[in-house]
Amino acid sequence: MQFLISGNALMQLCLETSTPASEWADAKPVVDLRLSLMGVSMARAWVLALEPARRMQWQRSLDHRINEIELESGRPLPLDERVMASWTNIRSANLVQEAKDERGNVVLDESGNAILEDIGQDQRLEIATALTHGLTLVDPWAPFHDQMREMGMDKFIESLR
Repeated sequence: MQFLISGNALMQLCLETSTPASEWADAKPVVDLRLSLMGVSMARAWVLALEPARRMQWQRSLDHRINEIELESGRPLPLDERVMASWTNIRSANLVQEAKDERGNVVLDESGNAILEDIGQDQRLEIATALTHGLTLVDPWAPFHDQMREMGMDKFIESLR
């Protein structure tokens, strides 16, 4: 089985501490791990948004992880016509995630429940890439994973907790 590492999971792989993504990846051959241009771009955008003092360290760590995976698995999968055809099928599907503030904390309503918001088109493009290439998207758990399972896409998502 081959896996597509999401931009969110890729960022977890850059941390020096143990994370659900690093524990999961340690048990898999690197040759079975793939990246997408969308996921890499999402991770790079996150790094660029950091304050300059933290940006350099994160950039080195991200480049290291990308190079490590590319060495074994090849270049990131592109957004091509096939991916875009898959994307058209899921671009308006009801897929939600927990809303987060600027610090990454889950936003709660008055009752203490997480506020849900539609996932972005960037995440939909990651899903479309996995679907197109028959890969399982590896991503930290989000509510849309359960929604994908309800849609019969169990084999295309692996939730990390």
